[in-house]
Amino acid sequence: MRIMFDTNAFDKILNSSDDLEIITACGENEYFITSIQEEELGGIPDDYKRRTLLSVCKKVAQKTPTPAIVGYSKIGDCMLIDADDVYSDLLLETHSNVKDAMLGSAAKREKCTVVTNDKRFSKRLKQYQIPTMEYEEFIKSIKA
Repeated sequence: MRIMFDTNAFDKILNSSDDLEIITACGENEYFITSIQEEELGGIPDDYKRRTLLSVCKKVAQKTPTPAIVGYSKIGDCMLIDADDVYSDLLLETHSNVKDAMLGSAAKREKCTVVTNDKRFSKRLKQYQIPTMEYEEFIKSIKA
């Protein structure tokens, strides 16, 4: 399965070293990360947690570009989007949550399942055929 974590799922990973080990040991999944998640992880105040999670992400996750959005995208970490990209639709649905729309666009392009505990975001993603699952559901699936 191709997986992209919403930032709220990282909070759960940080609270369970067992989950972190299971995720990194599970070779069946492919993990993807964007500059959005990296930025948000970089803002974690606990130095040890921040370094640990960023280190794990660099080891197991493939970096994928976000849509090129002025004021949000980093040069070298973004790409121009096609007319059929879901970014604009998600942006309207999220009422200007640019980062969620960028994440959803990248997840759809990479055919990823978004692991999130944000029910409203999950519902919006599903409207555009972007699969989602809650964090607990994801952990159960890889423990099985």
